[in-house]
Amino acid sequence: MGRLKEILRLTAQIKKQSVSMQRRLLLYWLSMLLAIVAVVFLILNITGVFSNDAQKAGETLQLQLDNAQLQVNQHMESLEANSIALSEQISRTLESVLTGNGLTTEDLNDNPELLQKLQEELLSRLYMTLRLSPCSGAYLVLDATTNTSSDKASHSASGLYLRYANFHAKGAADQDVVFFRGIPEIARAEQLELHNRWNLEFDTDLFPGYDAWMQTEVGRLADSCRWTGRFRLTDTWEDVQLLCVPILDPSGKVCGLCGVELSSLYCYLSHPELNSSFGPMITVIAPVEGGKLLLDKGMAGSADGTFLTDADMLSIQHGRYFNTYSCGGDRYIGLHSQTDVNSENGGLSVAVLIPESTYAACRDTNRTVLILCSLLLLAATVGLSVFLSKRFVQPILQTLQAIRSEEVTGEGETGISELDELVAFVSSRSNAKALQRENALPPDMEELFRSFADRAKTLSTAERTIMKYYIDGHEITEIPELAFISIHTVKKHNSNIYQKLGISSRDELMLYIDLFRRLGRLNELTDTL
Repeated sequence: MGRLKEILRLTAQIKKQSVSMQRRLLLYWLSMLLAIVAVVFLILNITGVFSNDAQKAGETLQLQLDNAQLQVNQHMESLEANSIALSEQISRTLESVLTGNGLTTEDLNDNPELLQKLQEELLSRLYMTLRLSPCSGAYLVLDATTNTSSDKASHSASGLYLRYANFHAKGAADQDVVFFRGIPEIARAEQLELHNRWNLEFDTDLFPGYDAWMQTEVGRLADSCRWTGRFRLTDTWEDVQLLCVPILDPSGKVCGLCGVELSSLYCYLSHPELNSSFGPMITVIAPVEGGKLLLDKGMAGSADGTFLTDADMLSIQHGRYFNTYSCGGDRYIGLHSQTDVNSENGGLSVAVLIPESTYAACRDTNRTVLILCSLLLLAATVGLSVFLSKRFVQPILQTLQAIRSEEVTGEGETGISELDELVAFVSSRSNAKALQRENALPPDMEELFRSFADRAKTLSTAERTIMKYYIDGHEITEIPELAFISIHTVKKHNSNIYQKLGISSRDELMLYIDLFRRLGRLNELTDTL
């Protein structure tokens, strides 16, 4: 309890302590400066100068683009490696079968038995490639047909095509494999279900530049891998892209193609949209040509909640932190980067997109928050300025009013040290004047005191010095040592002082001095000395 009282007492004393006017004025100007800063901050936020949403969005997009590009490059490299291995295995099987029978690849035409034997030999290898590769299908096509007299023989070729059925998850081990192209007896022997759009042979028109492929001289298979553009798989609702790797016959000539398939559904599942603070991020793998991102020739990941379609061609407008991709009224922000993947349309690019509408909503929300914070800061600084203004000006006005009305009490309660000192000074002067009025002498006594003060002016310099020692309270025995004269000289000066002042003794002199002191008029004597 005692400690609490002590704390309260100290707090009360602190509150009563005065603060200088200069310090209060400095605090007031500081609050005004803060108010100006708040106004500038508000204006800059309204104009978007302080907003770094564009930079943050660009950094987010760049980070996701780097990850997506790394993922796509690794994915494509894996598919190319497996497809090249498949091509080499097919070439060795061809060499074994054809050379053992003294045949060439042209002897495969109109030879369904030999084609079936080859497909039986190659099915297991194709099946293994499908299972080991991150893809939705695998195929091989040989430049031969079972019936050269058919109307479609010019663009029909024998081969095998295995696909996953009811594809529902990337990399799932329980996917069913269906027989999409090939000799049906092989499927039945291996207990593979025929696709509901099964066909015996391939339509080579699905492979752009197929005839040119067959005439190409191939060096390294790795340099000859190429992806087709996206196309609708015959008699199905699915869009796919095929990786094409040449198959070489024993003489080193191209006699067919093999590779893997990536369907739009596989791409959709492989690249789900990622949530960010600016909205969903969509991954696109497509060629860039003529300042446009050609989605109609590429693939897009999951784009739920957007208006992005596979048929879009997005015009690219480059910006400082990100690009703007637009198609009609639909706009996206994003970034893209070229990959090392070859396709019939040139190189493929990886792009990461965010709907501009979600980005704009996030940007506007952030800007609104900054503006509200600026308004709160401005209101706080203006309120502080008004409060300090009242605390600074009000005591001055009250003090001046008190001085004008002569109601100064002398108590320092303004809280401003300079004003407290002024009040104390004015109060002391008022008190002195009042005391002087209270101590006013009758006319005859006033004349007596004035006459005594006038006579004091007639004293010589030495006599004034002796009288000054008496006013200061020194005894006669102390004066010789102070003035460096003898006691005899002091007594002589005393006699002259008594005579000139009209008094008879030192006691009478000290009485006059004491009266002058009591009346506050001692200066009338000391000013003459």
